[in-house]
Amino acid sequence: MATDSVTEKHVLVVEDEPDFAALLCSILVKAGYTVATTYCGDQALSRVSELRPDLITLDIQMPRKSGLFFYRKLKADEAFRDIPVVVVTGLTRGDRDMENLVRTFLETENVPHPEAYVEKPVDGPQFLKTIQEVLSPSKCASH
Repeated sequence: MATDSVTEKHVLVVEDEPDFAALLCSILVKAGYTVATTYCGDQALSRVSELRPDLITLDIQMPRKSGLFFYRKLKADEAFRDIPVVVVTGLTRGDRDMENLVRTFLETENVPHPEAYVEKPVDGPQFLKTIQEVLSPSKCASH
């Protein structure tokens, strides 16, 4: 078990694919994070209320309510808007669908962009580096 300063950090993984969620959880737990998972956007807000995580990883394409729907609701809530979000998606940043989603769901309502994007398939060390950078004290102090 890791004994560095990340052991007190809590991450909520919002991902509809159980195997992929398990992969992300494994990477995070091995690095010393406390991890919880929810498999749909419908339940994600109640999990955020229960857990008050330090960071959320979020899939965009999910059944029922999309990850962006959850993200907009999260950022509209005064109590949760400062929780950093790392989007983990199969859509690439240059992808037209991704650009349309971001423009439609975020820019039309002046919702802030997520702190980072990680593309699937995930490179474990790069994913962990992104999480650590977003949670670094200097990054948190700039919010």
